[in-house]
Amino acid sequence: MARLALLLVAVALLLPAAARSDACSPLDCAPSQFPLAHGTMLAVRKSTTAPLRVIDLRTGATRWQLPSGIVEHGTLVHQQGSLLSWFSLTTGARIGSAVLQSRGAFELVGASQDGSQAVLENAQMRSTVFDVVSRGSVRAATLGPGHWSFDALRGSKLFLIQTVRFGYYVRLFDLAANRLETKPLKGPGENALISGVAFARAASPDGRYLFTLYIDGSGGAMIHRLDLVDGKALCIGLPGDGNFGAATTWALVPDPDGRTLWAISPGYGKVVAIDVAAHRIRRTWSWTPGIFNENAPGTGVLSPDGSHFAVGDSQNIWFISLEPTLDVHSVQRLNEGLGWAPDQSRLWVVGERSRVSSLALR
Repeated sequence: MARLALLLVAVALLLPAAARSDACSPLDCAPSQFPLAHGTMLAVRKSTTAPLRVIDLRTGATRWQLPSGIVEHGTLVHQQGSLLSWFSLTTGARIGSAVLQSRGAFELVGASQDGSQAVLENAQMRSTVFDVVSRGSVRAATLGPGHWSFDALRGSKLFLIQTVRFGYYVRLFDLAANRLETKPLKGPGENALISGVAFARAASPDGRYLFTLYIDGSGGAMIHRLDLVDGKALCIGLPGDGNFGAATTWALVPDPDGRTLWAISPGYGKVVAIDVAAHRIRRTWSWTPGIFNENAPGTGVLSPDGSHFAVGDSQNIWFISLEPTLDVHSVQRLNEGLGWAPDQSRLWVVGERSRVSSLALR
C-alpha cells in the first residue's frame, strides 16, 4: 500500500543519520476517506494518488468512481496534461474545467479549502512558481531559490513549506500583496523550525483549521494547528513514552461541532480530547493496549450520534465509547476505509480487494 511505502520512507528519514526531513504535501498525507452528504456517503481510496470510489453508507453499494486528484470540501480536482477538471463527489459529475496557459512543467499539488481553486507547482533550480488556477483566472506566486512546497490555501493566504537543512518552516505568502511574509509562522515561545515527519492531516468542519500530525525520531508526536483565517500556527504535544511504533497509530478525528479534535492511539491505548480554540488538551482517557499494526497510520470515524469511535490500523478495528465509562473492544479485520451507516446499526468496512463488508455495533 502507498501508506505503508510512506511509512517506510518516513522511518528512513527519522534515523539519526538523517540530515533533514520533509513535511508531507496534501498528496502524500491527506486523508484517504471523506464523509459526504451529511454522513450518507463515503469517498474512499487506497492511497492519496489512487482513483476515488464513493460508497452509499445506507447500503454499502458503490455509487460511482472518480479519477485521482486533490480533494477539498466535497470537490475533487484532477489534472490530465494541461487540462484541469473539477468533480463533485456527491454527484459524480464534472462541474468545471480549465486549460493551463503557463509554460513549463506545472504539476497539481493542492487546492483551496473550498475546492474552487487548484494549486500547481513548477519547481526549478533558481525559483519555484505556484499557479493558483480557478475556472476563470490565474494568480502566480514566485519564490526564490530553495526547497518550497504547498501546504494550504484560503482566500489570498497561500501557506507554504520551506524545507531547510534540519527541518522546515511554515511560511505565508500574501497573494493580494504578492509578498512573502518575512517571518515563519509559530506560536508564542515556540521554535519556528519544525523537525520530524508529517504522518496525517485533517481539517476542521468549517475549514478554518488544518491539523497535521508529526512524529520525530524519538517517537514523540505533536499536532500542528494552522489557523487559515488568522494566518497563525501553534503546536500541541501528544502523550506517549517515545515508542515510535505506537506513535504511528495516532488517528485524528475532528468533532462535527468544531470545538474538539480527537486524537486516538490504539498503540498507546489513549483517547485525547483537544480544545481547538484554546489549543490545549482538555482530557485524556487510557486503556491497556493489545496487539496493533505499527505499519499504517490510524483511520478514525465518529458515530452519527457521537457516542462511539471506530479506529482502524489496516489490520484491526477498535470500537471505543467514553460514556458512562471508557469501553474498548477490538476485532481483527483488514480495513482500508471505515464508515458508519446513518442509522448506526453497522460499520461499513472497505477491506481486501476493496470489498465492502459490515460489522454490527455490539
